[in-house]
Amino acid sequence: MSKITFNDKCVHVVFLGLPNVPGIAAEIFNELSKRSVNVSMVIQNTMRGGRSDLSFLINKDRLDEMISVCREISEKVGGQGVSFATEVAAITVSFESQSSAETLAKIFAALASVGANIEIINSTSDSAICIVSITKAREGLEALEKVFGV
Repeated sequence: MSKITFNDKCVHVVFLGLPNVPGIAAEIFNELSKRSVNVSMVIQNTMRGGRSDLSFLINKDRLDEMISVCREISEKVGGQGVSFATEVAAITVSFESQSSAETLAKIFAALASVGANIEIINSTSDSAICIVSITKAREGLEALEKVFGV
């Protein structure tokens, strides 16, 4: 049995060009924790030149406050900037006892069938979170519900 959840009240935050050294993520999240910011779906990508990008989701109702806070944090840790994608939704598919490759293929195909491009994906052995443009999110949700019989 699969379960699908939908969140269109999120913002995708990306710290760009961070120094790729130990302790940077700890410093960023320590500063955010001082402000009681809830984060989810943390992903770091290492890039060439000793830099990395760190992205995560926050609640949309904290955006105005977080823009200046995140910019200050980025400057403090030697980052190259911060971006905020507000026109996104997170669709989470939780599943049990299915091949994860087979399930991921179904998720990707369902979203592609309605033109919903996945901007970010995070998966575990029992779930996948897909960040898609808000313009295609509802169609993507409906396609997934149809495929998984939810």
